[in-house]
Amino acid sequence: MKKSKKFYLLVSFSIIAILSLFTGCGNTKSNSSEIYDSTKTYTGKFVNGKLTKPFHLKIQTQTSFNEAIIADKKGFFKEVGIIPEYTGVLSPNVSLPQSVIKEDNDLFDSGHVTTIASARKAGANLKIVLTSMVDSPDFDKTHMTWFVRDDGEIKSPKDLVGKKIAMSGKGSCAELWNAEFLRQNGVYVKKTRIVVMKDEQQEQALKQGNIDMAIVHPPFNMKIKNDGGVKILATSYEIGEKAGDGTASGLAVRAFSENFIERYPDVVKAYIVADLKAQQYINKNYQEALKIAADYLKMDIKNMAGNIY
Repeated sequence: MKKSKKFYLLVSFSIIAILSLFTGCGNTKSNSSEIYDSTKTYTGKFVNGKLTKPFHLKIQTQTSFNEAIIADKKGFFKEVGIIPEYTGVLSPNVSLPQSVIKEDNDLFDSGHVTTIASARKAGANLKIVLTSMVDSPDFDKTHMTWFVRDDGEIKSPKDLVGKKIAMSGKGSCAELWNAEFLRQNGVYVKKTRIVVMKDEQQEQALKQGNIDMAIVHPPFNMKIKNDGGVKILATSYEIGEKAGDGTASGLAVRAFSENFIERYPDVVKAYIVADLKAQQYINKNYQEALKIAADYLKMDIKNMAGNIY
């Protein structure tokens, strides 16, 4: 096990140990019939590993592999008193940090340290409460994949000058690691053309020649690979490894607004416990976790890929 992975696990276990100190405080009995009403003050406490009153946690609807799916379907949210309330898929002109600050969503559950840093620099009071996935050299667990057409003009990164590169968003992990990928190969990023496009749309765009390279997250990278007609120029793990740490190129975080944490500290504790249980389940039962996610996302299991934690 690499040093960075040991560090992530140590952080996770430390959080669990800290939370256990809180569970001994208070002796309020749980009232499972009382559901949280956003118009009233929430008075639930995190006692003996569960909220004394259920809390409806607003989460964006999942469109890819995420431990929130496992926490929901395996009952880890229910165990701690959280009821996930899925709010739908974000519109293209609204970012997840924006939706959390506006309180359309409670949880920031898709992004990285750099995402939070950029959001805070822009004035968003988001705060990281937990680390999540890390990158892997295994294709089915890798963070992102750089695809070009097998019969196209792109044979090496040098051929990307003047070409269209698709990614899920500006200011995203894809933009960060693509810039590093180009730098490593002596290509100035401003000499390429960046196109913002959803991951699930990039395969068709690539094969139709509307873009020259696709940067895709799981599970859509697995589908593109299985469908064929493409070749891989790089993976995020390879790029990160050249930069100093392959696992860190996929390091994700989970966050809430500072206002939410101040109002609902016990809900945050409950969420951390449920999420860590989901992460541990995925690491121990990876194939079963993929099947659960594939069923939830209505995807063919052969095209399913995820991450490790």
